[in-house]
Amino acid sequence: MKRLIATALILALVLSLAACGNVEKPAASGTEAAPASTDASTPAATTPPASESEPASEGADPIPESTGAQTGAKVLVVYFSSANTVDAVSAATPYFDGVASTAVLANLIAEQTGADLAKITPVRDYPESYNDTADYAKQEQNEDARPEFLPLEYNPEDYDVIFIGYPMWWYTIPMLLDTFFDSYDFTGKTLIPFNTHEGSRDGGTWDTIRDLEPGAAVPDGIAIRGRDAVDEDTKDQILAWLSGLDLEP
Repeated sequence: MKRLIATALILALVLSLAACGNVEKPAASGTEAAPASTDASTPAATTPPASESEPASEGADPIPESTGAQTGAKVLVVYFSSANTVDAVSAATPYFDGVASTAVLANLIAEQTGADLAKITPVRDYPESYNDTADYAKQEQNEDARPEFLPLEYNPEDYDVIFIGYPMWWYTIPMLLDTFFDSYDFTGKTLIPFNTHEGSRDGGTWDTIRDLEPGAAVPDGIAIRGRDAVDEDTKDQILAWLSGLDLEP
């Protein structure tokens, strides 16, 4: 009797295994998903946060890989730009859609480097007319004046690299820039000048800044004719110049 029961149990087990072996597998498809990882050390894939997965805003210009945006440097663009930017031998630097040429360059540099942007705004506005501004700027030079400016949005001393932009006034920096350099300690910083002009180029002002700030590194800047500030060739020139700078702190 026991032998018959054992035989019956063996027969049932064999039939059960055969049934399992005959189960149909689903047909493979071209979009079959990869099997889940069996490696406990490999985390499951997760959806990246919106900031990483969403495309950049339309119309935004890419930041060149060689600019300060790709380094550990903290970068600031500071500039002075006025409606009546005077070059002693030419007309006032032009406005473009309400923005003066130095401001055009400052915004472009800040955009391409990922820098913060601060405008130097005088406490006392300069005259509206070209001739009056020219006369006033000359008087400031003759008196070695230090015109005051409003507090900046950012403290330049908190940055490693500071771009400084200005128009040429009577072949040199506006006296407002002398006030700016007197107001901060740039020892150990990198100051990078850029300026607009209508014929006098940098006028030796890059050396002037080196003399005013002997404790700072001051590489050669870039001088752009004001009337050319919005030209596509000028943008290419600015980008090529930025790509050649070492913006490491």
